[in-house]
Amino acid sequence: MDQTALEAAARIAGKSLGANIRRLSPDGPTVLSAGARQFRSVWTRDFCFASGGLIAAGRADVVRETLDQILSFQREDGYFPRLLDSMNFMVRVAAGSFGKSFELRVPLKPNYASEHGGILTADSQSLVAWTAARLARAAPDEAWVRAVFPRLERGMWWYTSLERGELIDQAPFSDWKDSVSARRGAVFFTELLRWQAYRALHELAGMIGDEAAAARWKGRAEAHKDRLEAAFWLEKEGHYRDTLERPLFSTDGNLAAIVWGFSSDEESERILSAMERLDLWTPWGPKAGERYLPSEKGWLVRVAGIPGYHDDFVWLWTAALALLALDRPGHYTRRDALVETLSRKIAAAGEVSEVYRPESGLPVRSWLYSSEAPFSWSSGMLLEAFKKIK
Repeated sequence: MDQTALEAAARIAGKSLGANIRRLSPDGPTVLSAGARQFRSVWTRDFCFASGGLIAAGRADVVRETLDQILSFQREDGYFPRLLDSMNFMVRVAAGSFGKSFELRVPLKPNYASEHGGILTADSQSLVAWTAARLARAAPDEAWVRAVFPRLERGMWWYTSLERGELIDQAPFSDWKDSVSARRGAVFFTELLRWQAYRALHELAGMIGDEAAAARWKGRAEAHKDRLEAAFWLEKEGHYRDTLERPLFSTDGNLAAIVWGFSSDEESERILSAMERLDLWTPWGPKAGERYLPSEKGWLVRVAGIPGYHDDFVWLWTAALALLALDRPGHYTRRDALVETLSRKIAAAGEVSEVYRPESGLPVRSWLYSSEAPFSWSSGMLLEAFKKIK
């Protein structure tokens, strides 16, 4: 592996991530926005996934302050905001599409429901709990953990309002693949995040000596793992199905299952083989997954000329997962090739963008849409991956 190229790419990923750290006022909080233009808001999902990169960059303070802002807007029913902004986020997104950006200021205001008919997101609860545990591990503060732990538990109990049986009945357009109506019902990646959150609460409870809570959340994590294996693993195909309704391969959940230690070694090898068989690899990372039907894609991505946004295109945060999944005997050749192409691509651009064309590796652009850059989610996860791989 070319360590010089790896270090250079890590510096650029860190620079891209740092460019989206924003001090809201001289005496206000410092937070991470998702991007520079249309995604300049504090998006809970993007921030949580990028938090590992912030910690790796020595900016646990930004994780703490952003988390505190999100936690402060928790609703009475336990639900966390989808994003925080000082203006209407739809106006910001529309203006950003035409190259104009507005500053993020205080006071921040919460947004809870998406533009898709008031739908609530299905993953924020889990992501906040997981991020809190990562922060507490990196920057121990027992008093802070004691203060936020009841909020995190209440956030996870909110899921009972969505459960049918013991899995979530997720609305369409309610997770990160929010241009695809087929991501509905029980979705593997969303449920995998719940498993991560249960483990996070077990860890946090141990930090404050709450043995009853630790045992409760450990038990839920173990039971949920068994449940997901039985419901989602496709033995013949050798991967986890995207949803209970469809047996498609989605890159997010399958790679995360490997990286987070959910899948067994045998399952992990079969997942990587399935990706080869399904022709999901590109030189700059995997495609987002198998293709959804045209009728299952939202009208906006079709009008904008980017129907492949959540299946055919390449997201560098999943490329980061791929680097970590390939960091194992028998896969070093592909890992090193991916490091090389990613390093060249990032170095040429000088920043990390949101989403890329699979055939060219160029950032996606259409008449209505330009890939956000710098993009915090991918920058943070790439930085974290670059520092972890051997």
